[in-house]
Amino acid sequence: MEKRLAKLIDETKNGDDSAFSELCADFSPLMKSQVTKLFGDSPSEFDDRLQDAAMALYDAASTFDTSQDKVTFGLYAKICIRNRLISIKRKEKKNKKKSASYVIAEDELRETGRRASREKLEENEKVMSQLSSYEKSVLLLYLEGHSYRDIGSALNKSEKSVDNALYRIKSKLKQLI
Repeated sequence: MEKRLAKLIDETKNGDDSAFSELCADFSPLMKSQVTKLFGDSPSEFDDRLQDAAMALYDAASTFDTSQDKVTFGLYAKICIRNRLISIKRKEKKNKKKSASYVIAEDELRETGRRASREKLEENEKVMSQLSSYEKSVLLLYLEGHSYRDIGSALNKSEKSVDNALYRIKSKLKQLI
């Protein structure tokens, strides 16, 4: 291994910021190419992903064994950077999918609420018998137009609990309709 690179890695392990800056400068083309391959080069996202790549490079320097000679640091760094960026991309994709399904569920539930007024829903024993008392309370407040925060405050529950209840309600209503 090149002495200069080994020295930079060791100094980075010991917390030397200037050594890590040099390491970043040396591996900047690698980091940029990995970011571009996985995320494109849109300016809004590029800088954030480049920071993620730099963090992966730091982790690679912190965990690389300079005494071994089977794997070069460049290859090890490339794998670490690529894996970190792939993980981020997967997480973003999962969050986007979750967000999209949440919006669809929200719209469906509001549409269901528009079709069935509060009075009709209260009269419909078949629907109401499928819901827990908490779910009934959440649904009735939701149909009145209250926000998740307001519903949570009124029922002494968190917004997430309200969100989960509405998801369960929507699932039950789909089965009945």
